Amino acid sequence: MSQVLVKKVNGESKEALPIFGEIAKRFEAIERRAFDLFEKRGYELGHDVEDWLKAEHELGCPAAELSEKDGAYKMEIALPGFEAKEVEVTATGSEIVVHAATKQEKTGGKDNLLWTEFGSNDVYRRFELPNPIIADKVTANLENGLLHVTAPEIAKPKEAAAKA
Repeated sequence: MSQVLVKKVNGESKEALPIFGEIAKRFEAIERRAFDLFEKRGYELGHDVEDWLKAEHELGCPAAELSEKDGAYKMEIALPGFEAKEVEVTATGSEIVVHAATKQEKTGGKDNLLWTEFGSNDVYRRFELPNPIIADKVTANLENGLLHVTAPEIAKPKEAAAKA
């Protein structure tokens, strides 16, 4: 399992970080595409989640899963083809942002290359969490194309008193 660097954001304005500007741009693109799907269906209501997920998929958002166990959030994000050094995880007190970027340019070498789908790949994924987390204790590992992120929750007052 390859360790992934986690950037911890405490106190500073997260909006000032470049990654949050990029996330906002991606979010707007997904929003526009989901609305396009809604328009193409003739403004038929009741498919908003379906449109949103399809837009995310079309625009390259990796598949992910979020669960909660033993006072921590566990995330798995599909990042096939990426190496740990190409993945950046940013943790704030309320969210996790994943950015993975690679530049892979394949050429035909001696062969006459007719076309290729290999090239740069740049993905972002943002997860707003239901409860605050301890950003300094977030960890991330990449194994077989699957990013594993663990984000411990801040203990709720009742839980903290019960553990004392």
